[in-house]
Amino acid sequence: MKYPWTALALVIIWLATTYIVLKQPNLEVNYILFITLVGTIIISFIGFSAPKIRK
Repeated sequence: MKYPWTALALVIIWLATTYIVLKQPNLEVNYILFITLVGTIIISFIGFSAPKIRK
């Protein structure tokens, strides 16, 4: 795997979200999932982008 830390961070975020959604009875699930989705997109752009080579 080329980007193990980024992939691990995404897995941890989604597992934590699943745990929170299952354990909290009166929770706005759509809001939590939206925040998780935005976080996933941000981490993906930062973590999976190719490193820039400086000259």
